[in-house]
Amino acid sequence: MQNILFNNDFGKSIKKLRSILPKLSFSLLIATYLISAIIMGIFHAQNAANIGFMIAAFLVPLAIQAGRGTLVFFFQLNPAQIQGKLSFGIIAATALLVLSLIEAILVLLPFGYTWIVSVSTLMLIGWVIEIMILRETILATQMELFSDRERWQEVKAFYLAKAELKHFIAELEAGKMPNATPQVLLPAGDEEPELQEPESPNEPESDPAADLLKELNEHLRGKGNRPFPTMGKGE
Repeated sequence: MQNILFNNDFGKSIKKLRSILPKLSFSLLIATYLISAIIMGIFHAQNAANIGFMIAAFLVPLAIQAGRGTLVFFFQLNPAQIQGKLSFGIIAATALLVLSLIEAILVLLPFGYTWIVSVSTLMLIGWVIEIMILRETILATQMELFSDRERWQEVKAFYLAKAELKHFIAELEAGKMPNATPQVLLPAGDEEPELQEPESPNEPESDPAADLLKELNEHLRGKGNRPFPTMGKGE
């Protein structure tokens, strides 16, 4: 029996939308980058003194938007570089948005507030798309990394080795001679354990022949020190 409470056509549309949303979102983000750069180039070119400044009026905004996209998504190149909620990409995107808004206000102020509102809205939409894509990318990276136990162990070994190396360098800078394999779990303030001196080897067991010769030698020495016995009463 068909479920009349759920529209199957609507469910199929959702599946199709989910399949095209990644490409659509990235396309919209690139479009906002390009449109923002072109608009700012057009208004910068109004005050260009020569052809060189006119070309620079377009190249500089394009380079800024390309650098912005690189800074925002750069750390997603390596899944081992785990990003949190307040990642470097989000900070970079927010800081560059503020600078872009300030630039738009200064450049578009002579042309009226309508242009300022329109361009600022476009930049805000691009920033929201950036943050949404970045967070979804971080989540997808974490799911891929954490679901693979073998890769998770590799990342764990990498961070442990990194911590051990930092501990080794800190010991060297403190003037201590660290062990060849420093233990990272030990507190940094603990002193190194003193090396125990090797125990002295056990004395060799006594030789019966040597003891007998020693006894005879002592006996002869004692006998030589004693006075000679008397020969008899008549003598």
